Amino acid sequence: MKIFAIQLQHLDEKKAREQLDRLKPFVSPEKQATAERFRFLNDARRTLLGEVLIRQIIHHMHGTPIDQIAFDTEENGKPVVRQIPSFHFNLSHSGDWIVCAVDDAPVGIDIEEIKPIDLAIAKRFFSPEEYTDLLSKPAEQQEAYFFHLWSMKEAFIKMTGKGLSYGLSSFTARLSADGQASLTLPAHEPPCYVKTFSLDPAYQMAVCSRKPIFTEKIETLTCSEVLSRM
Repeated sequence: MKIFAIQLQHLDEKKAREQLDRLKPFVSPEKQATAERFRFLNDARRTLLGEVLIRQIIHHMHGTPIDQIAFDTEENGKPVVRQIPSFHFNLSHSGDWIVCAVDDAPVGIDIEEIKPIDLAIAKRFFSPEEYTDLLSKPAEQQEAYFFHLWSMKEAFIKMTGKGLSYGLSSFTARLSADGQASLTLPAHEPPCYVKTFSLDPAYQMAVCSRKPIFTEKIETLTCSEVLSRM
């Protein structure tokens, strides 16, 4: 497994548009069209940077020319690269970060910016055990713990590729006092493993895999470094 992260640089509108123009030739026409529909430039930048990053990773790991990499989707909508069946990847972005996990087995990754949240959402979408765990935390820790749980649950759902139709309350994520993350899944679900990462104090991030072995290293890049590799 490898994990990569891009920190989004804060740019004025002119420079942000220039960056988008530099990125567009390296992504598919469909991805260009998606980026153009975004209302905010940073949403478009995150989308294009994420695709350029994964193309660079595939090129580096497998030698496939960047412009010959073709993305497809499985029936559940999860993106795949059919040219390389053993290559699995997942992307997530929030705020200033774009993150990507790659492996030779299904993998899911999620990053969430910690921000004010109505904890009633937890009562609606979390399992009873998660909601009890959340309320047992000191008030000043509850927002951060909410996003710990949310990132773990999202990482699992993204790994399965089943989307929110899986049911967020049908399984339970937990983070022990010593920081060990775990999932309790329905009986029909094959075993999987989850790990949290401290990328930025203002964010919570988790990775989920069918394998129990996780990297300890995150390769952090700037937008300029990604652009310089093209």
